[in-house]
Amino acid sequence: MASVLVYHVVGDLTVGKPELVEFHETETVESAIRAIAESPEGSIPIWKKRSQGVIENSDMRQMRFVGILSSFDVVAFLAKSWCLEDQDKAMKTPVSEVVVPNNSLLRLVDPGTRKFRTC
Repeated sequence: MASVLVYHVVGDLTVGKPELVEFHETETVESAIRAIAESPEGSIPIWKKRSQGVIENSDMRQMRFVGILSSFDVVAFLAKSWCLEDQDKAMKTPVSEVVVPNNSLLRLVDPGTRKFRTC
């Protein structure tokens, strides 16, 4: 039985990728729609605001991450009956009321991290 050693460097997966843009949970659905339209993934990461004057480590940044808001989440929200009745209010709703909180969707790792795996 043959065994293959697979070697990954996390930095190889991030080369040429832009920094994650922080879209804050206090922003409106209207601004989220614009941001999602400009995003190649069709979704945006939602963050809690950074504390002023605090130097944060990766654990603190992980805790600030709320979740990922996709175009499907926005469409489902806007399809609610009250949103159809009052579209202006729906568009001014903060994204914190739309996004499903799940900070495990993002894993912050050092780009120099190495992972070995045998197949």
